[in-house]
Amino acid sequence: MFALVLTVLASTCPEKGTAVIVETGAHRMTLCDGGVEVKQYKVAIGSGGIAKKRVAFAQTPLGTYTLSKPRGSANYHVFIPLVNPDPKRFSAWAIGLHGPPRETKGSGELNVSQDWTWGCIAVASDQLIDEVATFVRDRKVTRVEFRE
Repeated sequence: MFALVLTVLASTCPEKGTAVIVETGAHRMTLCDGGVEVKQYKVAIGSGGIAKKRVAFAQTPLGTYTLSKPRGSANYHVFIPLVNPDPKRFSAWAIGLHGPPRETKGSGELNVSQDWTWGCIAVASDQLIDEVATFVRDRKVTRVEFRE
């Protein structure tokens, strides 16, 4: 019983609803449904680190945002854009979730071994971003949260 309580308290997911949670310090993205962790992925974030306030080049913003629908991408196979909530905070906005660049699409875990994006969250392979996109589409997920 004690272990169960610790597991529930340690959950990354919100108690209700569906969401994508990105823990930037742990380089981990978790898909959540009804308070339950559905799947976790190792990720790369922006090469400029995180941004708590105004976002500079190659920084990943902290906070809760709205996801748009997944779409095909010539650069990353699939791109799931974030809706820009505040144009004053985010001067250049093209941040989202995506797969590896086309030139390294067969490199697997090397794609998430260091932070290299321009502020986005990247998973290791096309197969993994397809899983994320399917989760977002099928469960109509619109919330993503970037945490430290």
